[in-house]
Amino acid sequence: MSEGGLQLLGALLALAGAFFFLTAAIGLLRLPDFYTRAHAPTKAATLGLLLCASGSVLLYGAAESARWLEKLLLMLFVLLTAPVSTQLLVRGAAARGIPQAPNTQGPPTAPPIEPLEQAKGGTSR
Repeated sequence: MSEGGLQLLGALLALAGAFFFLTAAIGLLRLPDFYTRAHAPTKAATLGLLLCASGSVLLYGAAESARWLEKLLLMLFVLLTAPVSTQLLVRGAAARGIPQAPNTQGPPTAPPIEPLEQAKGGTSR
C-alpha cells in the first residue's frame, strides 16, 4: 500500500476511535444507573483506544520504528485490564446494594457477592 493510502487509513481509524470516545462520553452522561454507566465507557472507550492506537501506528509507525511496540503494549494492557476492572466495580456495587434504574429488568448480570461482615461471620457496626 502506498504512503498516502496508509496515512488515509490511519486517519480514518483515528477518526473512528474518536467517534467511539464520543459515544462513551455520551453514554456515561445519559445512561440511568451505575451499572449501565459502567458498561458504556468500558466497551466504547476500549474500542476507541484500540482504533486510535492502530491509526497512530499506521500514521507514525514508519517514522518512529520503536514506537509501534509501545502502542501495541498499550493496546494489549487496556484490552486485558478494562473489562476486568469494570467487572470488579460492578460486582462490588451489587454487593453494596447499589440500586438499578427503576425500569431495568432483572438483577445485575453477576450475582452479588456477600459483604465482608457476613463472610467473616461478624456483625456490622
